[in-house]
Amino acid sequence: MSATPLSTIIALARAGALDHAWAQFVAAGHDRDEGDPAALTVKGRLLKDYALRASSEAERRRFYLQSAECYRASAALQPATYPLINAASLSLLSGDRERAEQIAGEVLERIAREPDEPETPYYRAATEAEALLLLGRREEARAMLEAAVAAAPRAWEDHASTLRQFLVIQEVLGGDSAWLGLLRPPRSLHYSADKEAEPDEGEAVSVAGIGFGFGALAAGSELLTAEALLASGAELHVILPSDAASFAARFVDPFGATWRARFDAALAAAESLRCVRPLNRTPGAIETALADRIAHGAALLNAERLMGEAVQSRPATAELPGLALLAIRVGGGTGSGLEDRLGEVRLALAAADEPALAPHLNGEMILVGYADCTTAAAAARSVHAGLRDRLVLQIAGHYGLIDRVRDPFSGAVRPAGSGVDIAAAIVGASPPGSICVSDDFAAVLAATGRREGEASWIGEIQAHDGGPAIGLCTLKSAATL
Repeated sequence: MSATPLSTIIALARAGALDHAWAQFVAAGHDRDEGDPAALTVKGRLLKDYALRASSEAERRRFYLQSAECYRASAALQPATYPLINAASLSLLSGDRERAEQIAGEVLERIAREPDEPETPYYRAATEAEALLLLGRREEARAMLEAAVAAAPRAWEDHASTLRQFLVIQEVLGGDSAWLGLLRPPRSLHYSADKEAEPDEGEAVSVAGIGFGFGALAAGSELLTAEALLASGAELHVILPSDAASFAARFVDPFGATWRARFDAALAAAESLRCVRPLNRTPGAIETALADRIAHGAALLNAERLMGEAVQSRPATAELPGLALLAIRVGGGTGSGLEDRLGEVRLALAAADEPALAPHLNGEMILVGYADCTTAAAAARSVHAGLRDRLVLQIAGHYGLIDRVRDPFSGAVRPAGSGVDIAAAIVGASPPGSICVSDDFAAVLAATGRREGEASWIGEIQAHDGGPAIGLCTLKSAATL
């Protein structure tokens, strides 16, 4: 069997499967390879993640120190600013400020000596700013950070990553961190309106200070808001309660061809389109309420990811009738020992809150339904915490308007339709040891029971129904919350 590549190990770590990533790293022999700068860099990254998960300050500092040593060793083998600046900052976090300043000085020397190092202008300037900050030269760091932002003014994710790092450094160094506000993005807006109201083309819409908009495109206020966002240069993220054709037929076409042309133009200019499943059916009050809640959560998650602020045009009040469906798969095959492993999952689920739909075996996965995402997330974390050290687990979640049928053979109510297909696809794509959920699940969770950093975007999978791809988020385990 071939060794797991470093790129896959990093992907596992990003998906929250840190223990599995480390096991693969060790199994491939990367942990013993002191001559490969790439392996040392990945080792440093994994140890940094363990530091963030540490339960005590002493343990955290120990992991930070080990991580810094790995990055330092990588830079010695293949000189570059990336491992050097990581070694410097992690040395500070480990408690060794003197060593941090020494390495930060080396970073500045390298930047001056190698002005053509193949890095982006933003990264080079931000790295220099980080080194200056570590050396206590904050005004110079600010000037260099301003230059970094000027080089890539809309690189929001890069800005957020830098801001997180600088906030941690500033906290250790002490002093006011307000100057780092220059990295903050514009606000994320969740906009919505009464889709049944007669559209008023002359309605005034203000999107001042908004950089990202999340909502639908019904004729009237919603379309006017979307057009204003696009005109201001903001990113438009369209979230519809069904496919675009079904939505337009219900909420745009009845008001005339002009509104439909504007709908088509806004949709074409949007940064992204997200359709709440199931598709190809006329959206009603239930579907639009769910899409509205997902748009609210998406705005919250976007603001959190970019270290910004989210606002709403009006609060969402409707109760959601959806189902939070968990899919759990245990490794080891379907042969000997499967019943024992399934029994362990049954006991772990029994210790969680009462489900809305009882757990049952569906092929190679266990399905269980909960009335809301908060309860489902708690159950997923409970199973993960209780069994991850003994079983190879894949846990997935999806929230939506999932069909339910009474099984004529057992008499029990079971989930059915596209919701089951989505949960199955997610659990199949989930790295062992992780909890992965659909972006709809993550958004509803954020909008109804938000905890900072609870879910993080990791990618997407192709949809089985021909619609837009389904976003995947990793849900933090109980150990990392």
